[in-house]
Amino acid sequence: MTFANEGSAQGRIVLDRGDILLPQKSYLATPIELTVKDGYITDIEGETDAQLLRDYMESFNDPEAYAISHIGWGTQPRAQWSTMSLYDKERTIAQEARAFAGNFLFSTGPNTEGGGSRDCACHIDIPMRNCSVKVDDRTVVEKGKIIAHAPL
Repeated sequence: MTFANEGSAQGRIVLDRGDILLPQKSYLATPIELTVKDGYITDIEGETDAQLLRDYMESFNDPEAYAISHIGWGTQPRAQWSTMSLYDKERTIAQEARAFAGNFLFSTGPNTEGGGSRDCACHIDIPMRNCSVKVDDRTVVEKGKIIAHAPL
């Protein structure tokens, strides 16, 4: 995993059905499209799941909640995407959802653990499925499958 350089991330992130929102511990039923400018989510578009995410983030009344925190990919072959569905939401922190092999983990909010200056109460981890991940032009995950295990 790595922490984004503050204020540098740009682009569009499309969350699909089955991707996971944490701490909500929910699988998305509808896609969400996030617009990112200068390191912050500036727009959240979509249906019910987007509205729930927008409402949750707004409730903190903190612009830092929308900042890009860290990114990474899951490497634990014993962790399963589906496991969260087997537990009562109150009895799990859904760590398997963050670790299952081949996921792309996108997070918002605080970055102090990575040496950054942003500290805020709203932190969202979003494990995404079926993504491809490149590091320095080297593909490490292709369509949700780990293809590079050696150190980078």
